[in-house]
Amino acid sequence: METEQITQEQDERQEKKRSKRPRKERAPMPEAEKRLLRRIFIPIICVVLAVGVFFAGFGVHALTVDKELLMLLKIKNKIQSEYYQEITDKQFYDTLLTAINEDLLDPYSEYMTADEYAATRYSAEGNQSGLGLVFKTSDQKMLVSRVAGNSPAEEAGLLAGDYLQAFGKTDEELVYSTLFDDFSAFLQGFKAGEAFVVQVDRGGETKTFTLAKKTYVEGYVFYRTANSSYRFTGAKALSFTVGGAPLAALPEDTAYIRLTHFNGEADIQFDTAMDKFKADKKKHLILDLRGNGGGYMSILQSIAQYFCKSSDKLFPVVSIADYGERTESFKAKGNKYKEYFKTDSRVCVLADDSSASASEVLLGCMLDYGATAYADVCLFERDGVAKTYGKGIMQTTFPFGIGKVDAIKLTTATLRWPVSGTCIHGRGILPQDGVQVGGENILDDKEIEEAIQIFFN
Repeated sequence: METEQITQEQDERQEKKRSKRPRKERAPMPEAEKRLLRRIFIPIICVVLAVGVFFAGFGVHALTVDKELLMLLKIKNKIQSEYYQEITDKQFYDTLLTAINEDLLDPYSEYMTADEYAATRYSAEGNQSGLGLVFKTSDQKMLVSRVAGNSPAEEAGLLAGDYLQAFGKTDEELVYSTLFDDFSAFLQGFKAGEAFVVQVDRGGETKTFTLAKKTYVEGYVFYRTANSSYRFTGAKALSFTVGGAPLAALPEDTAYIRLTHFNGEADIQFDTAMDKFKADKKKHLILDLRGNGGGYMSILQSIAQYFCKSSDKLFPVVSIADYGERTESFKAKGNKYKEYFKTDSRVCVLADDSSASASEVLLGCMLDYGATAYADVCLFERDGVAKTYGKGIMQTTFPFGIGKVDAIKLTTATLRWPVSGTCIHGRGILPQDGVQVGGENILDDKEIEEAIQIFFN
């Protein structure tokens, strides 16, 4: 089954850099000879792919195959028969597939082995393993930049803005280090369920927590008001549970929802949060998309149904995919704005330079349909720059069969906003568009409080 994905893979606000795939089960080969081998056949495979040369079917006669592909097979056979070191079929094709990923395709496209594809699908369904901590490492410090919902780290009480400074099997065996490599090496000695201790600096105060790695389903939605706070817990991250700190700075008629990814059960979680918004009789909403790098179109279509304010369609278009020779309209799964908001309600949005892909599509939909305005968007600076990421393209994943199979993810379309036709690829949303700008703060709630001041005072 093909899947439409609009996700931005990233590492702490840096554009994805393609990592080299390890050559598995290969005989040692000098680096110079590897480069020579690549020079021989990489240009050929690139030509083959560029002109769209494929087999007409399995078992096809050689006469129906283009000459470039035949030449590639001749080169393979000649290398395997004459080269002074053994080159297996697996080594040969692994090298070609590595070249496709690293030299031919854009950073968002890739060939995936069956194991890689299965792992990608498993994670996209919300399944995670580990601690649920994301670090920003700089100046030889480990800053917790995000704590995953429903993770061991969230359960233990760690917060974004904590600095990890020590770790050990027990309180009495703490090793003081602020180097991520040291912490990573320490974690290798622990199996799932084995407890250990970490110590953090939280605003000048030292706090100690007990942690253990485990598998969990991630919660992607958080709901807060001036006097309450909810998150999603449980085996499937669908239990709407009181937890976390209220946002005392919020006006009484305003709620806050954070959406961290368009993956897993995010659409169901968002529905629950919006029902709570309605039950609480809130009028205004702050939607936080900071750090949200995107996800799946189907989840976006579900969430967008709350924000098509000016549309009278039952299923408004939320994004238009331009494939070059054709276009496709992706529609919301309903039109619920009037059920949840009043005519004078405000929906304010927080974003930063890691707000990408599906986040930018949702924001464009909200702007085009008047659910929000540029003046009600606050971009937070990251390293002195205020913008959204600027990814207006979509990937489609094509599995080669059913079950545990290889797959290839390809960039297939540019994305445009539903009414204006705007495409923000390579640009993003910028201060000159008329948005608000907030300063960077390692304490997450401080940024939210600044936005509340900007929007409501």
